[in-house]
Amino acid sequence: MGLLQDITAALAPVGLNLIGTTPSSDYEALVPAQYHLKQRFPDIKTVVVIGNGGGEFWRHFRQYVEARPGYLQQYDHPLDAYTVEAIRARLTPLLDAARTQYRLIYPFQFFSGLTVSFMHLAQAARLSVPSILGVQIHPRYGPWIAWRAAVLIDRDLPALSAPAQDFEPCSTCLERPCIAACPTQAVNAVQDWDLLACMKHRLRVPADCAERCHARYTCVYGREHRYPEDELAYHQRSSLATAQAYFKKSERAN
Repeated sequence: MGLLQDITAALAPVGLNLIGTTPSSDYEALVPAQYHLKQRFPDIKTVVVIGNGGGEFWRHFRQYVEARPGYLQQYDHPLDAYTVEAIRARLTPLLDAARTQYRLIYPFQFFSGLTVSFMHLAQAARLSVPSILGVQIHPRYGPWIAWRAAVLIDRDLPALSAPAQDFEPCSTCLERPCIAACPTQAVNAVQDWDLLACMKHRLRVPADCAERCHARYTCVYGREHRYPEDELAYHQRSSLATAQAYFKKSERAN
């Protein structure tokens, strides 16, 4: 098998089932200069984007921590820690064996002052497209996707399938139940998702959206691939904690 087939086969057993590729130049065409990869990695040619669709990755994470008492208490962000462990264990041996220069990067880690937009990486790989929900949407999995890592590689790799090519989910959706489901009118068909309105409501009434994002949950795409209830709650708690920390920091600064 080729390198891409090896990567796909290695990650599938843990539920990392969304793999795409993009030339670094395609990604850099979508983002400002401060997000460019070549300023830190001048030899990079291809980015392999790694994510999950649906709840399979979470189920593997759940099994992993159940077999390791104390794991959840060991880390501030245990899902991120598991992501690094799983990807390194499965990819490092085959990447080393391929004798290629590479770098593994993650959306939750900083590397030498470089900021990377994983949403734009996925968009350049044609794995997903933006939506009025503030998250990206995949043709099969809908909004139930997440980008977990990327591999920067110093060789040209062939393009994988592009499921989101010409996909326009929101403009062609007739139901749009997400708009009515949002308690803050942060989701609408006219302008981008209102992050500030969403966060202010969640900080003011934390119990209202504690278990799930109502708008995302009602999206017509990928309903059969919704995350399990405990995963929904995990992500909601994490995002609320991040918002609380951000606003506290802002208040101290002012």
